[in-house]
Amino acid sequence: MEPADIVQLARPRPGHFDLGTGYHGDLWLDLDALFLHPALLRPHVRQLADQLSEHAPDAVCGPLEGGAFLACALADLLGVAFLPGYRSAGASAGYRLPQVPGGIGGWRVAVVDDAINAGTAVTACLDEIRSRGAITVAVAALLALGHASTTIPARAHAPFHTVGTLPSQAWPAWQCALCQAGSPFTDP
Repeated sequence: MEPADIVQLARPRPGHFDLGTGYHGDLWLDLDALFLHPALLRPHVRQLADQLSEHAPDAVCGPLEGGAFLACALADLLGVAFLPGYRSAGASAGYRLPQVPGGIGGWRVAVVDDAINAGTAVTACLDEIRSRGAITVAVAALLALGHASTTIPARAHAPFHTVGTLPSQAWPAWQCALCQAGSPFTDP
């Protein structure tokens, strides 16, 4: 059986979208559909696990929801700890990790997300991991949108792995080119 195309699993749609992170973008992904049939996703998760294994992580962290689903699957395949990133109350992009007995200081951590566009969730998880004394060894995503393949490794100071890429533009809401052009929002 041929592996399902990762891009098609996410059902991309063009338009003008509020991404809910303080950014607007020209592409919407149905990330719930991405995880609808785990067996279709399995070959892609294994590919990322193989790539992350080169970095010998002690844990895999991912922001809730989709990033944490991916992080849990990768942690299982790699035989390492799973660290879910919980959105901080009242913060638009802050994330917190659960308390770990003995802490995670010195741990080698890979940070993953289902899709990375502006990178706000991944960056917030990176900040939290580093504030706890852990070392980021890699960042990975099933899908990288727009310039994520170049901006994320520079921001993370770590290698970046992805299964698929899609062209896209994302802007801070106050700089959105689509808003400036008078384009109405598309209902996701």
